[in-house]
Order: sequence, then C-alpha cells, then structure tokens
Amino acid sequence: MHFLLLGALLFGVQRYWTSTADPAPRPTPIVLTGGDIERWRREWPQQYGVMATGAPTDAEIIEAAIDEAVLLREAFAREFDRRDPVVRERLIQLGRYLGLASGGSDEVIEREARALGLQRSDEVVRRHLVEMMRLAAAKPVPADLPDDAALQAYYAANAARYAQPERIGFSHVYLSAERRGDRLDADARALLAELRRSAADPAAAPARGDPFARAAAVPLASLADIDRAFGTGFADALAELPERTWSGPIRSAYGLHLVWIDARAAAAVPPIEAVRSRVLHQYLDEHSQARMRERLRTWRARYDVRVER
Repeated sequence: MHFLLLGALLFGVQRYWTSTADPAPRPTPIVLTGGDIERWRREWPQQYGVMATGAPTDAEIIEAAIDEAVLLREAFAREFDRRDPVVRERLIQLGRYLGLASGGSDEVIEREARALGLQRSDEVVRRHLVEMMRLAAAKPVPADLPDDAALQAYYAANAARYAQPERIGFSHVYLSAERRGDRLDADARALLAELRRSAADPAAAPARGDPFARAAAVPLASLADIDRAFGTGFADALAELPERTWSGPIRSAYGLHLVWIDARAAAAVPPIEAVRSRVLHQYLDEHSQARMRERLRTWRARYDVRVER
C-alpha cells in the first residue's frame, strides 16, 4: 500500500514538475517566528524520530523549519496547491466543516476556503505540499540508472552494509521454571541424560518437555534475533555448544532449554547477485537524496530568510 501511494504521488509530482520546473525567483523574504520554531520542535519526533536521532539542537530545528518554509514557498510558486486533487478535496472538506458558501458548489466552497488562506494555514495541506516538493526535488532521471561497473563499485564500497551476521539453527526442549519450580534443575539434568542415551530425534524430542509459545525448531537466525526471542545471553551460550548432540541446559527468560545445534553459518558478505535489487535501490536512493539536498540549497539561495525569536 505504501508503494502504491508513493507511486501515485510521484506520478502527480511528475505531471506538475515538468510543466513548471523552474519558476522565476521570488525576492519576497521568508520570516520565521518563534512560533514556527516551536511548532517544528513539537513535530520533530514525527518527522525524524527522537529514538533514532536524539533530541535536536536549536540549530537543527531552525534548519528544518527553513527547509520546510522554502519547500512550501516553491510548491505554491508551482501552483501545486491548485492542481493537486488531495489539496483541493481537503479545502472543500474544511470549507464544508466551517459552513462556507452553504449550499454552494465545490468550486465555490474551495474559493471561499482559499480566501481565508486555509491552503497556507492547514497543517495537512502544508505537510502534503512539502512532501510533494521533496519528492519533486529528489525525482530520479534516466542518467541515475547505473551500469554494471558503477553498481559493482558501489557494492564494493558498501559491502559491510550487506554482510550477513553469524547465524545458528537449533532445536530445543523447554522446561518451564513456573511449572517445575524447585525441580527445574534436576529435571533438566535427568532429561538431558535420557535424550543423549536414547539419541533422541530433534524433531520429536520437544514433546518430552513443556509447551513453549515459540517454535521448537529455530532455522538459521542471527545472534541478535535469538537474543530478542529468548533473552540476552542465550545466543552467546549457544555459540559455545557442539553441533548435532544434545547439550545444556541453557537458561532463558522463560526457563531452561536442552539444545541440539543443527547448523552454523559464519558471518559473510553475499555476492552481489544475491542482493542486487537492494543494492540498486539504495544506490538510487542515495543519488536522489543528494539531488534533493542540492536543489534545496539552490532554492534557499533565492530567499532572504530571517528568523525572529
């Protein structure tokens, strides 16, 4: 669904961009008030994610607010707001909600909404137009498509990004700490001895333990994924075990586990053929983002931006 929506938005941007690619510079200054800066400070988590980037500095907040103001000004200069159906429908909805031109046609309601400046003050319209301009600025061109040599060079320079971590595949028999209480350790040792003595099949052995919410057979998984499923330190304990024999017990966040290591895969960088589509996507994305930043610098140079606290 996200790809479909993005594709539709890009299609609309393509239509508008080709007809008004580079309007004449506007000398009108852009003035950002303290309210604009504070609004961006509130919106930062939705735009960038505080968990990923940390709390923004005042300089970052101001730069983001300036970028938005310039993108919005460029969108209006290209009349995106007048030709985009999403914006028009939003203005009509707002006009009806406010009771503008009661009983009038959609065109009349939209005209009244514009007369009130809702196309500039409504947050939904503002964000939509800014995002359209970002997509327009980052729009790829045919020359961006790399040949094999360029893609190979990019892959070689970023090989660590595509490296697969060490992985372990295993089966386990679970013993519940809650169900067995004080008998947990003794039961685990006894069952381990029985599994070894009978050379128990890893596919059938889990039935000798307690029910477990997760699968008894874990295919090749990274150490990080294993720790997320069983608790911190579980993967490190698996790394010390021999293959194709019953070992343990290993403690998890749920109880004890008797483990059969099925296979290990060392950390490795896959050949480009295995990740070509991912490499191409990231190559194009980086070039698009670089073009967007360059165009944004060009647009910013057209305006006299002032920040009034």
